[in-house]
Amino acid sequence: MAKENFISKLRNKSTDSNNEEEKLRKELMEFRIQNSAGQLKETHKIKETRKSIAQLKTLENEVKSN
Repeated sequence: MAKENFISKLRNKSTDSNNEEEKLRKELMEFRIQNSAGQLKETHKIKETRKSIAQLKTLENEVKSN
């Protein structure tokens, strides 16, 4: 349910999605670094962040096609 809120929030906002994508990619990089060092306890965050990036890209493509 939290991801539905993420998508609906992005659809309702007309902000620059590039900034959001950069933020998510930096977050993903940090999670990967922590995971490789054995410090990441919540490994599901990597999958959630990748999914959020994919949803953001899908939303960008929808906007481009319309």
